[in-house]
Amino acid sequence: MIRTMTRSLALAGCLLTLPTQAALPDNVLLQREAMRSLTLMLQAQGEGMHARQRQALQDSISQLQLTGPAATHGYPQAIMSTLDSHDAGQQPSAGQMDALYRQLLAVIEALHQPDADAPYLSVLLTEYLTLRYAFASYIGLPASAELGSHYYQTDYSELLERLDDQLTRLLAANQDNSLSARWAMLHHALSDMHEGWTRTRSGKSFAPIVVILNGRALSDQLSTLLPAAHPAP
Repeated sequence: MIRTMTRSLALAGCLLTLPTQAALPDNVLLQREAMRSLTLMLQAQGEGMHARQRQALQDSISQLQLTGPAATHGYPQAIMSTLDSHDAGQQPSAGQMDALYRQLLAVIEALHQPDADAPYLSVLLTEYLTLRYAFASYIGLPASAELGSHYYQTDYSELLERLDDQLTRLLAANQDNSLSARWAMLHHALSDMHEGWTRTRSGKSFAPIVVILNGRALSDQLSTLLPAAHPAP
């Protein structure tokens, strides 16, 4: 599957990336955009669709459509079909959103290269945990992946601890206080979410839109910072 994906990603210099995204490896960028597109679709269902959000969703889908269908499993088309239904006033059901989540897991499985992705794992964990928070807030618990060693197969609380360890080391060597402040808020919000429950421990959760926007901002910051720390050979 990974060999098929690698052939599909023979797109060097062709992905329509923003400047802050250009240095991410293609397979990491595509995993990020796949997760972000579903988070944006969840946000649309819970908060409504605004022009900036629509453009962000279309940008994510455009990235995914540039790679081969073997790596995307019809996922971009399914997201766009769901968006069309949303625009027509037909809210997607919980079952439809769960089906999108299962498609997303198949896309991630096709794209993920554990060794190559390792330097950028903080980006992927940030997007994945933000997605899980949004899904639990707007829909309920998503379908569970079979437990395994990859990030999308790992217990939520274990992932959060792993991300906290990575960011603690990274932020200790970084002078940007906005990163530390943003992660402190996100860590508090994400820690409050029960794994296996749709409610929070405190009963006073952060609004999902706050978590989504700050998760996206942190992911974007890491997408700039990590490639600079791990330049391509």
